[in-house]
Amino acid sequence: MFLGLVLTLPLLLASPFPATKISVTALTRIPSPVVATLFQTISYSPENNLKTDSVIIPLKRAGRLLLVEAIVDGETGNLVFDTGANGLVFNSTYFRNHVRSDVSNPNGITGSVGTVEQITIDKVEFANLTYKKIKADLANLGHIENSRGIKILGLFGFNLIRDFEIIIDTRSNQLKLYRIDKTGNRFVPDQYKIRPDYSQLFQTNSNILFLSGKIGGKTLNFCFDTGSETNVINSYSGKNIMNTLTITRRSNLRGAGSSRSEVLFGRMNDFTLGNKQINGMETVISNLDALSDAYGTKIDGMLGYNFIEQGVVCINFVKRHFSIQFTKGVEK
Repeated sequence: MFLGLVLTLPLLLASPFPATKISVTALTRIPSPVVATLFQTISYSPENNLKTDSVIIPLKRAGRLLLVEAIVDGETGNLVFDTGANGLVFNSTYFRNHVRSDVSNPNGITGSVGTVEQITIDKVEFANLTYKKIKADLANLGHIENSRGIKILGLFGFNLIRDFEIIIDTRSNQLKLYRIDKTGNRFVPDQYKIRPDYSQLFQTNSNILFLSGKIGGKTLNFCFDTGSETNVINSYSGKNIMNTLTITRRSNLRGAGSSRSEVLFGRMNDFTLGNKQINGMETVISNLDALSDAYGTKIDGMLGYNFIEQGVVCINFVKRHFSIQFTKGVEK
């Protein structure tokens, strides 16, 4: 195994593990502070007046992807809940007839995702929320549909829901949104709350959330990414970090567009949040320098589905407060 080495992509080619093909769509990073125009870094509030102070949105599953049923300009389908996306991304299969502008060529973890154009969506509806005149990127997401056998209209992240206190509950398959005031307090304080085992103040760059965690006693900066089907560790994290990982196999990943990248898979054996240790989470080891450039923040890794399924997560952008109530597989 490669334990004790600083893993870089050239070393992957010499890996003794057999190559397998797998589509990891969450390693799809389309919009970013660098490649997107200004409107992709802003957030939107629902246009209609909510009759209640909370919205409970059912989450569907397609493998490790979390989906929300939606109607976009009259087209019914699913949106991937992807907090690694700075703005909205819609599938060119269904919205190719919209007027396009501002062509860009962003990168993801697997390299260039190809040409991305931008459009205006008249109406996005899901649960009891309605958004109008939304600026979005347009990209070919057909490979996600083909691999999952489900209709994918696009991706959305925090830019549509950051005005709420957000609870992500994969145990109950629900995304719970609670109205908050300008100071970040709920209008109805007695509504459902988690009992957090761990909390921290988070950093943010536009609509992207970054968390601090430790591996091998070193504090690292992670992107919180609900669209990532596995965790990711930067292959340039250093010998001490790599020594804590157990390498299991190598695989070819496909991101957005036609780009592919060969990476190592392994398990995280020494990841901690505060005094909470989480062992055995699957991770990909790959170069994240391009994503750091795209986000405008150096990231050492990404916390995806393997992390989110550890418990119930609560996020408040006004207070910049993250907390989690663990439900399984966690040691003090």
